[in-house]
Amino acid sequence: MLKRVFVFLGLACIVLAPFGLATATITNEGFDYIAGHMAGYGTNAYSPMWSPDSTQIAYIQDDTKNSDVWVMDADGKNKTQVTTYVDLKVTGIEWSPDGTQIAYSIHDPTGRSVYSNNIWVIDSDGSNKTQLTTDRGSYYPDWSPTGTQIAYSVRNLAGGQEYSNDVWVMDADGSNKTQLTSSGNIYKPLWSPDGTEIVYVSYATANPSIRIMDSDGSNTRQLDRPRLTSIDYRYDKDPNWSPDGTEILFISQRDRPGNWDIWVVKSYLHNPTSLTEQKRASKTRLYTDVSAYSYTNPTWSPNGTEIAFTSGSSGAGNSVISVMDADGGNKVQLYPEEEVILFKGYFSDLGWSPDGSKLIFSVEKDQRNSISVLTLGESIIAAATPSAIPTPESSPTPATPLLTQEVGHFDVSSTPAGAEIYLDGDYKGVSPLSIANVSTGNHSLRLSMTGYENWTATEVVKANETSSVSATLSEIPTATFTPSAPAETPSPPGFEAIVAIAGLLTAYLLRRHKEA
Repeated sequence: MLKRVFVFLGLACIVLAPFGLATATITNEGFDYIAGHMAGYGTNAYSPMWSPDSTQIAYIQDDTKNSDVWVMDADGKNKTQVTTYVDLKVTGIEWSPDGTQIAYSIHDPTGRSVYSNNIWVIDSDGSNKTQLTTDRGSYYPDWSPTGTQIAYSVRNLAGGQEYSNDVWVMDADGSNKTQLTSSGNIYKPLWSPDGTEIVYVSYATANPSIRIMDSDGSNTRQLDRPRLTSIDYRYDKDPNWSPDGTEILFISQRDRPGNWDIWVVKSYLHNPTSLTEQKRASKTRLYTDVSAYSYTNPTWSPNGTEIAFTSGSSGAGNSVISVMDADGGNKVQLYPEEEVILFKGYFSDLGWSPDGSKLIFSVEKDQRNSISVLTLGESIIAAATPSAIPTPESSPTPATPLLTQEVGHFDVSSTPAGAEIYLDGDYKGVSPLSIANVSTGNHSLRLSMTGYENWTATEVVKANETSSVSATLSEIPTATFTPSAPAETPSPPGFEAIVAIAGLLTAYLLRRHKEA
């Protein structure tokens, strides 16, 4: 949960200790349209995605024939068109982990263009546009956590298998393209947070399922499937790694055909659990009404303790945005607020900002699309009422009031650039990188890069200040081989003890022999 951290000093500790710590509840602090027709623009805007530092938003804006990549500030200001295409449409935009580039694919609705269905990258300011694939069947790019590779789907256009899709990976410059799967009809690869695994959705069977493989294509495993009948068409989709990589969110119709529920499963893909089961009394009963709510667009909070999601009635065309704890408890409706008439329209593309302060999403209403932001807040729920708190005895030193934790920022660079950055042991990205909202005080920094010695330091963050760190990595010297004299063969473990016992036993037997 987005918890406000409190520092208890002096008598305040003694006063509040018997009543426990306050808890925080995420609240709706503000709703703003920032792009699209509802904000006074005549075009559609959709597919928003936060930059890694939460300061910008990439999105797609289109008219009747064209769609392009645009970038704006987090508050909707300074909208900038990054690409300019004619009769082509952009899909699948993805920020690079360092926030300097955007990967995307191009679709030609007519199928005539040689540029259709290929992956490109471009700097976030619109410079250095580069085509990475030429097979006319590539889409859904996803950067590896280090930014050195891109996983993507490739449609097989040869041999009449136009609906066969597989997962490939390539270096970030488009080189070293490697096919990882060959079972067909596989979509939307997504790297694990540590870059060692890739999750994807397989439509290779009648019932689409979620699978995980190692990043080299080996060790594939499949999500546990429910028992099915020949007429069932229940499937799982939209997998989403938890920030620590130990769990995966997904939506499924496995218990409610025609309606979606949110499920979670450990990364080994056994025993998934529904987070949106409907319970009556002490017994769980599954929905059968096709107009009942469907739960979609689940997204983890940056610290993995909460899940935001959308829900709506397929029959009435209503939508709401809510949040719940990671175990499915404490569901809170954020927009519209509780007891307010439901929103007539649809929400999608829900995404939590990396700094945890906002939710962004697409709004479809009146057959038009716009982008909105919901600013989040916390309401402090005290464990005891003020009147129940005892008055402390007089003291020559007054109690220090409760203080909220302050934050600062890190700007980290390295020579050479591209080093992996770890803050207090947690991977943050590659240099150069700005790290926002770091708690004040001492923090450990470690920079790692293949062929170089690890660089470590303890740096201080001050409130509302940016600390600049520049690390120079030392190259690991090439080892030289020096012949040495052969080492003596070591004795096996316990050899000395065996020799000593044998000696004592021999002496004992000799003595007995003499006495005889």
